[in-house]
Amino acid sequence: MMEKLKSIKLNVTLSAILSVAIGVLLVACPGTIVTILARLIAVIIIASGVVLLLPQIFDADRSYLSIIVAILIAMIGLWMFFSPKLVASIIPIAIGVLLVVHGVQDLSMAIEGKKNKANNWWSIILMAVLNIVLGVLCIGNAFGLVEIGMMLIGIMLIYDGISDMFIVHKVNKAAKDVVDSTITREENVDDYNEYM
Repeated sequence: MMEKLKSIKLNVTLSAILSVAIGVLLVACPGTIVTILARLIAVIIIASGVVLLLPQIFDADRSYLSIIVAILIAMIGLWMFFSPKLVASIIPIAIGVLLVVHGVQDLSMAIEGKKNKANNWWSIILMAVLNIVLGVLCIGNAFGLVEIGMMLIGIMLIYDGISDMFIVHKVNKAAKDVVDSTITREENVDDYNEYM
């Protein structure tokens, strides 16, 4: 049992140290990590385009549509590689546009609510304006939001690693206490048998 516990402790401890290290990197330099991740994805997309393109070039019955699609995929990958911050910013921009659109829809519903004498129709206006403001913030600071997201993920990974190390320490200590108490009891039984 102790060998299995030692193996688990080693695996969990190494995993925890890796989590903390990645977490610290994400907190310390989120922009660099986002850029690296975007470039890794770009390399995979470029490779996909090349893998699709090569068989078509050497095939006698080549499909020109497939060649065009493969070249487009590779070009998108190249664009992503050379513009990683722009690519990373696309998601918050899309969410921002969605928030603005919903805010405008909510604003029109607030006006309709006022016409129909809805209770607290002004609260709907406040919520609509907040949606629009949040959407504009997403659009205006898209890469900053991605960096904040990376930092939050980093903090989560640091917590995960520290809590894993704490848990392993507690379980290991408890297991040692059980083994020590078992050995002590066995020694007491052996001493008792010697006196008899």
